[in-house]
Amino acid sequence: MGVVTWAQQPEVALPVAGKPNLLRQEGTDAESGIHYVRLMLLAAPAGEDGRAPARFTMECTERGGKRGLNWLVTFGGVEPDGFLPPFRRTPEHPEAPINPVRNLTMDFEGYTKWKPITRSWEELPTGELRYRNPGMHSPNMESPQLFLVYLNSLPALRIGYAKATPGDPAEKVFDTRPLLEELKKTPTCQP
Repeated sequence: MGVVTWAQQPEVALPVAGKPNLLRQEGTDAESGIHYVRLMLLAAPAGEDGRAPARFTMECTERGGKRGLNWLVTFGGVEPDGFLPPFRRTPEHPEAPINPVRNLTMDFEGYTKWKPITRSWEELPTGELRYRNPGMHSPNMESPQLFLVYLNSLPALRIGYAKATPGDPAEKVFDTRPLLEELKKTPTCQP
C-alpha cells in the first residue's frame, strides 16, 4: 500500500454554528489543486472513553469547474484525518494502492422506511470507509447524488455492515437534516 503524504497541512474541522454535531473543513489541496469542503456529521459527542464518535461525511470537491461528491463513514474510534488527495503515480509508487472492499447496508428512514440497499465501499488507510462511486472499478451503479433524493425525504440514514463479522462495530443511525441544510448552502456542493 502506498504512503499517504500531505502536500500541505490539513485545514482544521470547525463546528458549524447552531449545529453541535456538525463539523466543516474547507481547503484547497496544493498538489492536486482540488478545492474541497468536508461536512462531518457526528453520531454523538465523543464517548467517556475519549474515542472519536461515529461520523458520516459528505465531501464535495471541485477542480477546473468539475464538481464531485464522496461519502465516507466511520463507526467510531477514527479521528478526522482531512482530505485525501487522489493517487498520483510516482517512480516509487507506479500503481495505485488496492484498498479492502466491504459491503455496507444503507437504510433510509423517515415518515416511512425504505428497503435496505447494499453497496460497495472501500476501506481507506485512514480507517474511513468511502462509497465507491460508479466507474470502471466499482460495481455501484448509483452516485451519491442520487441518494440525496432519498435523504431529502427520509433523513435518517441507518448504515452498517451487510455481513458483519464478530469484530465489526454495530450499525449507526445518522439524522442527516443538519448536514443536508449545510450542503444546500455550500456552493462547492451544488451540481
